[in-house]
Amino acid sequence: MDKIIVEKNKLKDTLEIIKDILLYEKDDLDDLYNNFHGKREDLWRIVERKKIHINNLKASLEKPYFARVDFINESDDQKHTIYIGKNGISKSANIVVTDWRAPISSLYYDAEIGKCSFDAPEGTISGEMTLKRQYEIEHGELLKYFDVDLVSNDALLQKYLNDNNDNRLKSIVSTIQKEQNEVIRKNFFDNLIVQGVAGSGKTTVALHRIAYLVYNYMNQINQNQYLVIGPNPVFIKYIKSVLPELDVSGVTQSTFELFAKEYVGGLININSSDKKVNDSISGKNHNDIDKFKSSLRYKDMIDKFIEIYFNAITYNDLKVGNFTVLDKNIIMNTFNEINRMSNTSLENKIELTIERLCKHIDEYNSSIISKYDDYTYEIFKNTEDIKERNKLRTTIAKEREEIKKNCKATLRKYFSKAKVSPTKLYKLFISSIEDFNLYNYNNLKLLKKETLTNIRKDNYDFEDLSALMYIKCSISPDRKYSMLRHVVIDEAQDLGEFNFYTLKNILPNATFSIFGDLAQSIYDYRGIDNWEQVNSIMFNNDGEIVKFKKSYRTTAEIINAADAVAESIDMEKSDLVVRHGSPVKYTDIGIKELIPNYIIRKVEEYKQKGYKTIAIISKSDSMSQDINEELKENGLNIPNISINDDLTEDKYRICTISNQLAKGLEFDAVIINDASEKNYSSNNRLDMKLLYVAITRALHEIDIMYAGELTKPLQQNISRVLKK
Repeated sequence: MDKIIVEKNKLKDTLEIIKDILLYEKDDLDDLYNNFHGKREDLWRIVERKKIHINNLKASLEKPYFARVDFINESDDQKHTIYIGKNGISKSANIVVTDWRAPISSLYYDAEIGKCSFDAPEGTISGEMTLKRQYEIEHGELLKYFDVDLVSNDALLQKYLNDNNDNRLKSIVSTIQKEQNEVIRKNFFDNLIVQGVAGSGKTTVALHRIAYLVYNYMNQINQNQYLVIGPNPVFIKYIKSVLPELDVSGVTQSTFELFAKEYVGGLININSSDKKVNDSISGKNHNDIDKFKSSLRYKDMIDKFIEIYFNAITYNDLKVGNFTVLDKNIIMNTFNEINRMSNTSLENKIELTIERLCKHIDEYNSSIISKYDDYTYEIFKNTEDIKERNKLRTTIAKEREEIKKNCKATLRKYFSKAKVSPTKLYKLFISSIEDFNLYNYNNLKLLKKETLTNIRKDNYDFEDLSALMYIKCSISPDRKYSMLRHVVIDEAQDLGEFNFYTLKNILPNATFSIFGDLAQSIYDYRGIDNWEQVNSIMFNNDGEIVKFKKSYRTTAEIINAADAVAESIDMEKSDLVVRHGSPVKYTDIGIKELIPNYIIRKVEEYKQKGYKTIAIISKSDSMSQDINEELKENGLNIPNISINDDLTEDKYRICTISNQLAKGLEFDAVIINDASEKNYSSNNRLDMKLLYVAITRALHEIDIMYAGELTKPLQQNISRVLKK
């Protein structure tokens, strides 16, 4: 029988099985509502999971699988035909479609035809792969299939890369590349740092790694023990829409700001970073206060403050009434000894100190009581008034009883000053910061003035959050965060040393997958300088640093322009994935008044070409707002993206957007607003990073507008292109 007929029949049979399972699951869901006995919370959890499964089955009717491998297991010499899909499908304990996350599915991504092996829970399985086949299935119809050797050089990948933005996500699982798959399938307990050029699939790999870990460790780790930290709410809304498609529903997603606010627990206001970014972009920020606050030097100063503050608690004797039970030196020495020897929170150290001091009082109780009796006898003897003597008897009885009970209540009161909020403690630190200037930092007065102005209004900058979280973790850590077991951080280049150090301390039982690109570090006034710093801080240099150098997002023409910008600031070039497209268009707009009408014509041209998502990207928020207003005045009414917008909504498909909000996103076509040397100075490292971000948002086509002189790296790129 003809191969295509065999495959069509296989697809038809698979779809019938899915329909049967779907009917059963829908009936089972109705039965759950009608006959469930137990807690309401348990019902909603089961129902939510069931609904996700039903939605996945419905999606599978469109495309139940994307690949097939034929594998002969050398242990039994049996041929196994495995159909691989986005979701596993089983009926009566028989696997109909194998989940892409299953161990055997790695053959599709990693192995070539011939002798091969894969790692399974029971050990390494060896054998021979005789077939690797990819399917193009749409709406339950088999259009064509390809027999291939490697996933990286096939027609399906090229089709995926040429697709529009909204279709690409649906094909990602079938086109994961070998180097990406290796990171996705790393052991749960491996700590990873991935440096990836723009378009190398960092976010894709990050989300698929979560999906892989959730699937393969479901019996050991609950979904609520995972955390994804993203750069801004726009990005979080994007991944929130993606994770359910990967069969992930219970994973927490947060920005660093929201995570900090929840951890600190106070009603704090966090200032937007927009002004600082814009000041940095426009060159108005001339000091390094934010970089200093994001460094471990700042942490060292806080450590010194905490040490002195809490040692000061032990400067007084322990008294019951006016009787000295313990000399301050005994208390101080005990606390300091525990402080040196115990690697735990201040809260625990105080508990250990109280416990040890109670034992000390118990050991010398007879002697202390004897001294107390002598002390009170003298007072009683010198008190003549009957009423006063009666009051004294009552007081003496209570105090004597407290000493007999080892003074535990009195000790707790003695250390009550240690129970202070992180915000109050941080304010005390800033107020006396000159006393802790360990590094002779020059801008300390300005740092103090600016920070106190903020926190007196309960306002905190992003750069204060690590300090607040660190203080909270030092004095009274929240134990619930120790349940988190794996954390994915995307766009991690925008965090500083202190951010990473604090996260590691707050999440002591978590492993980390960290993704970023140093070339896109547009918050470089606070961000890290290299990944070796992070490896040292987070993993004591035991983490693995992986580099993704291939760009899959965009065309060779566009990535060549981006590489010219990256090279100008000594950042790594990408390794091209050969997909050619239209040449980069450079448009000297001449005078400013012509810009809106040109953009309107260009947007219409892109729409006629079938592009669904189009962005006009400006260097700053103010530039983006200005061009948006001008477009409206000339008849094009499109949204200007703000930090709270949800770009998964259709109304945002064509938009104006600033560089900092565009980071991490992609669009079918991009128009860059003013890439002149004046606006994007080749002598300004941050300007070049911003321009690199803007160029690499485009999937298929880009128009780079400028007035006057084009920025120099792009001039050089034009010269190189003309010479070829």
